[in-house]
Amino acid sequence: MLYQTILNERTPYQARVDQLAPFGEHRHADIEIHYCISGSFETVINKRNYTVHEGELFLISPMVAHAFPELNDPSRQILTVIVGVSFLKNFFSYFSDASQDAYRIAPNSDSVLHKDLFLVLEETSVLCQEKHNRRELLIQGNLCRICSYLIDLIADPEHSERILSKEALKVANIDKALDMIHYDYAKPMTVEEAAAATGYGTSNFCKIFKSITGDTFHHVLNRKRVENACALLRQTDLSVSDIAAQVGFGEAKTFCRVFKEITDHIADISGITGKSLYQSLGQDSESLP
Repeated sequence: MLYQTILNERTPYQARVDQLAPFGEHRHADIEIHYCISGSFETVINKRNYTVHEGELFLISPMVAHAFPELNDPSRQILTVIVGVSFLKNFFSYFSDASQDAYRIAPNSDSVLHKDLFLVLEETSVLCQEKHNRRELLIQGNLCRICSYLIDLIADPEHSERILSKEALKVANIDKALDMIHYDYAKPMTVEEAAAATGYGTSNFCKIFKSITGDTFHHVLNRKRVENACALLRQTDLSVSDIAAQVGFGEAKTFCRVFKEITDHIADISGITGKSLYQSLGQDSESLP
């Protein structure tokens, strides 16, 4: 199981058209939308297989285990959209609070809402394959419209096929801890406090949290802190010490050590390494653990 951090502060969404390459089982905190333009594809939601046909849309809720097996269909073309809380802000709660793991939505000629949604999906598919200076702005506007339509559709059981698993309640509870990380990362936070927010004992919470995210509570928290520190390092002239304090680290040295421990892609996002942070503090970078 892979817990995948897909989005970052520089790109709060993904939108692309391709054949949808095979991908092993993974989870992430963002919603994932696949619109089947042509052909068909298979997806696995919590070990169960589903086939999505041409013209259908498949919405995967946050933190749901999913995979894409190999499917020999060279004609398939898929619009994939991934958006998270950094793009949707407070509206993301409509998706994170959903009790269903996924939704399969087919066009309905009798529904104005369906017609509007699929028209925007078609338009977005075309935009993703174009190149002009307003492309990104138009795509972002369309993604807001798509998500707005989806909020209405998933609220009405007549509009979509709901796919529910026995893990839904556990995921919903762990989402409370993930919300703490997202909104309160800059505050002092203990695993005991996170466990209490979910209603689990500390030991049980740690096991369930890792089974769902594939990582420990402290590592996910520190990754969130480092990701936000990267944005501050890029966009401000604040000192490393000030940034460390703003994202929840008591000492700059601790921040630098944790920074180095976080996965390599964080350094790629920020263009900054743990070594350069230590040098900016006047420290010996060779002392980094």
